[in-house]
Amino acid sequence: MGLNVWFRAKARAAVDGLFCSSSPEVRRFGDQATGWVIHTRPMPQVCYCAGVGHAMTFELELAKVTERPVLVFDPSPTGVGTVERTEGGNLRFFPVGIAAETGTVEFSPPDDSREGSYSVAREGKQKISFECWSLADILRKNGDSSIDLLKMDIEGFECDIVDGPLMDSIPVRPRCVEFEPWLTQGRRLKTIARLQRAGASANSPTGMEQ
Repeated sequence: MGLNVWFRAKARAAVDGLFCSSSPEVRRFGDQATGWVIHTRPMPQVCYCAGVGHAMTFELELAKVTERPVLVFDPSPTGVGTVERTEGGNLRFFPVGIAAETGTVEFSPPDDSREGSYSVAREGKQKISFECWSLADILRKNGDSSIDLLKMDIEGFECDIVDGPLMDSIPVRPRCVEFEPWLTQGRRLKTIARLQRAGASANSPTGMEQ
């Protein structure tokens, strides 16, 4: 396990211990590194999960208890490769990203190829473009009017999505959002505050769970 993955797992475990209820209605789906703690009453059915990386333990476990397929989005070679190697039913994979607007969007490749995360384009970094869809277009394509669970581990794109006016008009119950440590503190805190106003209950330097 790489140092970055280890750090994320420890940060999430610390947040879980501080903020997550012991109620049987609150449970973890997935492992310590890539799982999330969510409220299961009612059990979410319309689930959008953006960002796969090297593992998708959360999506696989969630898909076992949802009636509808869990929709998974990741345009990166890392995410596509993980999905191709993963056996699991009740999932629908889209090799596209989620961004504030639909179109071709620039990403920066990972600094460490072993870690594998393609991020929002950053100054001084190499650029590569992938197709991305907005949440509004994803809902329209799938005939949904609301989202029961939205998970975003999308390497910097989460801020534009959460801070955009669109989030105010889309009913979303739990939001699981991971924030990257390289984001500026002001930007991260602004987005966390918006999530808290919407009902999110816990945060850490790398993640937030409702």
